[in-house]
Amino acid sequence: MRTMLRRRVLRALLAGCVLLTTVGQAGAIPPDPDNAALLYYQAFMSIPEFEGEVRDLLRNVAQGKVDPNDAAREAIGKCRAAIETAEAASELSICHWGFRFSQGFDCLMPQLSQCRVLTFVLLAEARVQAADGDHRSALERCVMLDNFARHIGDDTLISYLVSLAVRNLGYECMRGIMGQASGDASLMRWLKSELSTTSEHELTPIRSLKIEREIVLKMLRMENAEQYARVVVGEGGTEEEILAKVSEEMFAKARRIYNEHVTEALSVMGGPMPYEQAYARLDDLMESFDPNDPAAAAGGALAPALAKIMTLKVRAEAHTNAMRAGAEIYLQKAKSGKLPAKLPAGLPKDPFSREDFAYERTDDGFVLRCQAKDLDKDTIHEYVFAVR
Repeated sequence: MRTMLRRRVLRALLAGCVLLTTVGQAGAIPPDPDNAALLYYQAFMSIPEFEGEVRDLLRNVAQGKVDPNDAAREAIGKCRAAIETAEAASELSICHWGFRFSQGFDCLMPQLSQCRVLTFVLLAEARVQAADGDHRSALERCVMLDNFARHIGDDTLISYLVSLAVRNLGYECMRGIMGQASGDASLMRWLKSELSTTSEHELTPIRSLKIEREIVLKMLRMENAEQYARVVVGEGGTEEEILAKVSEEMFAKARRIYNEHVTEALSVMGGPMPYEQAYARLDDLMESFDPNDPAAAAGGALAPALAKIMTLKVRAEAHTNAMRAGAEIYLQKAKSGKLPAKLPAGLPKDPFSREDFAYERTDDGFVLRCQAKDLDKDTIHEYVFAVR
């Protein structure tokens, strides 16, 4: 009797557990990923393997070199799942790519090449939308590229450079579409508001340089000598010849010299020094690595081109500021029916000179021009804005 009772109780308990488990499973759908990188990875995998001709067509359409045609529209249609997944990713605030920083310069970053492919797909779609007269959707896609660039981030110097390239491509596309929609005041007002938030998420090389500094200081130790030799091979001979010259004393001095140079460079890049002075100081820092001193040469071999990186930072700021200024000028044109005779007050400035952009009306629209040289390219940057 007791045995039967125990069996009944046990069956009841088991039935209750099954019921609770079933209800819990039926009523709780797991949440979507909160890490944008997971969705971007899915978007990369969803892009079809196009043949070379179609791949080149999408790139040329994205860059505005050719007008969208039926083949481009068909190819973009095949990328719909990738586009929608990337759009969902761009709306998230967190993006961790899963870099194995412990691997130092051996860290793999295969996703960065896929970022460029996805960028061309997204911008080709924007060009199609603009050609169809849907300027709002086209500009929204360009703004999405700005979020994508921010997500690519500045964890490493390579990812920082890729993020700048993606943002630049997005701005180039955006500039063309702005000209087509320059008479739409409400759209220009919306775009001005969107662009005003980009300064809150400005990409800088400072974080990536700090991370790289720690990676290099770790590598400049005897236990990591083989990795050091692999990285600098070619500059000081073969790996065997390099390993024959290293010592704990040499590495200790190299760490000190490298740390002093990069720490000063970070102070210059993050400080108030005008561009021309900052460029000269960073150029001097790179020149001060004595090639005749093995320790200094080791530090110099691992240091990035500091003045060039500073210029890339300022160049990106100039492009962002020119886009924000251009949106305000377009807005005034949409309100009054004509371009302003002179540059409106209070617009973002040219970071090369810290002065207002030079403003010139043209037969086709207007030009915003920096007032000091990009010392790395020895050129004055200008941004051409058309008006349909």
